[in-house]
Amino acid sequence: MRVYQDRQIIDALMQFAEHAGATRVARLAPESVCVEDKLAEFCRDPKCPYWGQSMSCPPCVSGPAGFRKLLQSSRHVIVFRIEIESASLHGEDRPEVMRLLHEITAAIELEAKRLGFPEAVGFAGGSCKASFCADQPYCEVIAGDGHCRYPDQARTSMSGYGVNVGELIKSAGWSNHLFPENTTDDHGQLAWVAGLVLLR
Repeated sequence: MRVYQDRQIIDALMQFAEHAGATRVARLAPESVCVEDKLAEFCRDPKCPYWGQSMSCPPCVSGPAGFRKLLQSSRHVIVFRIEIESASLHGEDRPEVMRLLHEITAAIELEAKRLGFPEAVGFAGGSCKASFCADQPYCEVIAGDGHCRYPDQARTSMSGYGVNVGELIKSAGWSNHLFPENTTDDHGQLAWVAGLVLLR
């Protein structure tokens, strides 16, 4: 009975993700998510400019070990990606693109909780400091001055947990090329960014 209920919820959640703005959505088994310690280490060396700038980035996250524990307690993984113009991803619009990714991830997570996965947790990409609080001198959580300014929108980045996003995309059955083949239109070449939600 539980498997049938999960299937119904996941189908509804995948439809919700598409309506929220995801270009592609897939369900994966938790064991298919590849986590590598060395990928998380790249946040520290070479040091990312957002290292220590928010609670959603290293060294304030539990890293690969913490993510593996979350995977062990998860029943399903929803992975999605959004496709955007490559110029937006690599230009001045990048913070807004990553903010959109965070917002879609958060929306899917909150919908998963509403549908019956109360411990669902979402992971996006890029630092929330860059996309939400770039005009603020510090993260209020780290400073101990209060709570996150955007708790219903900002989510933790997969990078600090060592998630191999390329392998994640391959596991979903999609091309993991940053610039998908044959995806040009009058506006230029497309690229993608991805997020995931653990259903627990």
